[in-house]
Amino acid sequence: MANANVTIDRYKYVGGSDLPTILGLNMKYDKKPFDLALEKAQIVPNSFTGNQFTKYGQKMEPVIRDYINAKYQVNYLEDTIIDETKHYRGNTDGIDRDADIPILEVKTFGEELDVDYYTAQCQFYMETFDRDACLLVGYKRPKDFYTGIDYELENDDSYFNFEFDPNNLVEHIIYRDKDVWTKIEERITAFKNGVGYLVENREDYTEEEFNKIFYGADLIETTNKVAVLENKLKAMKTVEADCKKAKEDLYKLFEEKGLISLDTGTVKITKVAPTSYDTVSIDTKKLKEDNEDIYNKYKVTKTTNKKGYILITLKESEKND
Repeated sequence: MANANVTIDRYKYVGGSDLPTILGLNMKYDKKPFDLALEKAQIVPNSFTGNQFTKYGQKMEPVIRDYINAKYQVNYLEDTIIDETKHYRGNTDGIDRDADIPILEVKTFGEELDVDYYTAQCQFYMETFDRDACLLVGYKRPKDFYTGIDYELENDDSYFNFEFDPNNLVEHIIYRDKDVWTKIEERITAFKNGVGYLVENREDYTEEEFNKIFYGADLIETTNKVAVLENKLKAMKTVEADCKKAKEDLYKLFEEKGLISLDTGTVKITKVAPTSYDTVSIDTKKLKEDNEDIYNKYKVTKTTNKKGYILITLKESEKND
């Protein structure tokens, strides 16, 4: 957003641009809720001052807004609303309270607009401005949108391509969803509680304690339990691999010494010779090509339903514990 209100007293409020981090969507960029909480508690400064992507977005936003206004004969204007009770600040890219879709949110993107990533922000603006629909407009950046190499050194307009092409626009309408907002607000409340803990314990805080407040002690406890079990499973797989290798070495020794069996008194080993057998199967692809009627007559479709699951990635420090 180009709106200057975005950065003024940012630590005091939760804004729409904070939601991706609060909801964990910025983990892929190595930005955790705890990192944002440290900034809100004014324990660490927000060191981000912009890059080629943010500058391009700021420059293109008014151009895109003017185009949308002319296309739909509306009058979207930037606006800010502040809720001092909940400490929310909504800075919208555009609002026209008389339009059928009263809120406008503009984003520039690379290959594909991540609608899910921005949906929470749209819900936030609909809630703070009390409107029921938001027009999410994405503008695909051209390949040559930035021709510099180092943004810190090469950041004036001459390194950018600000030419507007309406063919690069994509549009999505996001509707207000109270159930979705309830879940979002639960995370915001937990986040603010975590920030409160950091403010009160700025000289003696831990990320672990923040996580208990933000995620809940039950979730942290279960997560730690799963991590321990996952480590045990990995250890078991290592043992299985070592055992398989030892058996292969033992088989080679039996071969070299011409042995069939060995009994040490504590363990009995028997070498089993390799076997070979044929398995008959039908080349379904070839059958379909040669006689699709017969293929369809005997084809059986089975539906497999997979349950949702937790994906676990252990960090190196945890692997070596």
